Amino acid sequence: MKILVYASLTIALAACNGSGDGGSGQGAAPNDALLQAAVRAKLATVDVDSATAVNVEVSKGVVLLSGDAHSQLERLEYSHAARSVAGVRDVDDKLVVNPRMQGLRQQSSDATLAARVSTAIAAQAGINVFHIRTSAHDGIVTLQGTVPSSSIEQTIADTARGVSGVKRVDNRIVVAR
Repeated sequence: MKILVYASLTIALAACNGSGDGGSGQGAAPNDALLQAAVRAKLATVDVDSATAVNVEVSKGVVLLSGDAHSQLERLEYSHAARSVAGVRDVDDKLVVNPRMQGLRQQSSDATLAARVSTAIAAQAGINVFHIRTSAHDGIVTLQGTVPSSSIEQTIADTARGVSGVKRVDNRIVVAR
């Protein structure tokens, strides 16, 4: 059984490495797939946001990077990281610097803050959170919806302001008259 597993792994690795074809022909696709995975992994060491912000394509050992980077420095780090992967012949850097880009960490942080604000609002006696939509971006919480009185609207806004991590509240709540 061990010999069969070892033989299967050896054949699989040989196929992925393009053994016997000089790196061309049928071996090119598996090599490119492995390089793509290796480059993605290397980019994640620069910044985890690369998983959603940077697209990696590989053809015959040439890596195409497209998508967004937070800064020029991060763009250069991505390009350098891709070049450092063994087997990469060249890198075509088509990344765009976008300082407003929102990556995984920011999206997660915003969603967590919005959920904490919604929970705090729901904890207020007599306030039905389902009529209030809460969103967050960089610590700015937006409240939208309709409530029956200005005292409820004020309680909701004050509650949101009191949640840790809230920098500002954009209160768009409408009082139904």
